[in-house]
Amino acid sequence: MISADRRQELLGRLAALPPERRAAMRRSLGSSRPEGRVWPLSFGQERLWFLSRFDPTDTSYHVPWTVRLRGPADGGALEAALGRIVERHEVLRTRFVMEGDRPGQVVLPPRPFALERLDPRPDPDAAVAAYTGRPFDLRHDPPIRAALLRLGHDDHLLSIVVHHVAVDGWSLDVLMRELAACYEAARRGGEPELAELPLQYKDYAVWSRERADGEGGGHLGHWRERLAGAPVLDLPTDHPRPARWTGRGGRCALALPDARTARLEAFLKGERCTLFMGLLAVFHAVLARAAGQDDVCVGVPVAGRDRTKFAPLIGYFSNTLVLRGDLSGDPSLRELLRRTRVATLTALQHAEAPFERVLAAAGTPRDLSRPPLCQAMFNLSHHLPKADLLRATMADLSVAVWPPPPGGRTKSEISADLYRGPEGLGGWLEFNSDLFSTRRAEGLAADFAALAGRLADEPDLRLSELKGRS
Repeated sequence: MISADRRQELLGRLAALPPERRAAMRRSLGSSRPEGRVWPLSFGQERLWFLSRFDPTDTSYHVPWTVRLRGPADGGALEAALGRIVERHEVLRTRFVMEGDRPGQVVLPPRPFALERLDPRPDPDAAVAAYTGRPFDLRHDPPIRAALLRLGHDDHLLSIVVHHVAVDGWSLDVLMRELAACYEAARRGGEPELAELPLQYKDYAVWSRERADGEGGGHLGHWRERLAGAPVLDLPTDHPRPARWTGRGGRCALALPDARTARLEAFLKGERCTLFMGLLAVFHAVLARAAGQDDVCVGVPVAGRDRTKFAPLIGYFSNTLVLRGDLSGDPSLRELLRRTRVATLTALQHAEAPFERVLAAAGTPRDLSRPPLCQAMFNLSHHLPKADLLRATMADLSVAVWPPPPGGRTKSEISADLYRGPEGLGGWLEFNSDLFSTRRAEGLAADFAALAGRLADEPDLRLSELKGRS
């Protein structure tokens, strides 16, 4: 097996070749490769595959994106555009199989893409929810589907659903950028102007496993030490804990007005902290107060695209870091912020270790009634590219994001998913409805917003002086 450095060198040399040389080389390689070769899964894919086998009806790992198209939408051109994207990105025409005792992925040959036509009457929201909530059969079908729903004359919804095993948040921006280029080209009967991809996702999966066995394995010692004795998050519940995790969930809104958010950002800049660090510190404080703990682990997703050649790819690159909050000794908010800053910067230095390997290294006992290691998650999505995801036009169509339907599922017991917009801080607090009532979740959301608003004004307030209603 070649080393990770040698593989990187070869990939770099391949990317530097003229497009026609690369195409010829791939054709020659493909002629000697057995049909239906099984490729390994990346670590993240493997975890999602096992979860899908654990509960095939679980739709919490669906990634839906629905937009409203106003104008003369051309269904045939949309179908051709999506087909071109699926042909271009092999991960979107992949099925997932067992190879011996391990899962693997098989790239299917390109074939015409079928854009479904659905009747949204009488309730478009319900129609989108039903469509996006239809389970995938990853063993036999590609992990993407799309439908066009006619609302009226020159008024349609385009609903795209991809399983998380093949896509992440970054990928959606890539998908919408290429959809616009391919749709416009299909309308004029030409070719889209898209740079050739330097590699495919299956190549990344192979490389990431080699890296984890080599240089990435050196990070596990840090996580083994950092997470030794990490406790479960023991929030008070409103219902008895089921013996087996179901993922049933609900959500309530989180918001902080722009003026308060701007004041918080200015304060954090003076403390050499990012908005992410400040909000994570607040989340740790809220959870610690509610649970009566001074030691809290929160999972944080990171993009995982630490090489420029990964940027134009569609695929699942994200990883999860475990940020362990130290709230011992009744610190002030300023001191908690300092601890959070140090913990975040240290964690990022060891971000190459796959979460699945970290779980094994931490030796956390498995409990079917709760997610492993991280019962809480936190995400601030402002770092992801959104220019094409939130685009306002596509050829001669106007484009607007259609609100996603409530999924009724959650990946963790409690999670905050936030974004920074022109109106301030917005987002959702998702909760496991098997455990918590909506009232309790709303109390936690209110405590979070209140403390985030006070951090800049009362940074020397000690945690014992906090008041809340959750």
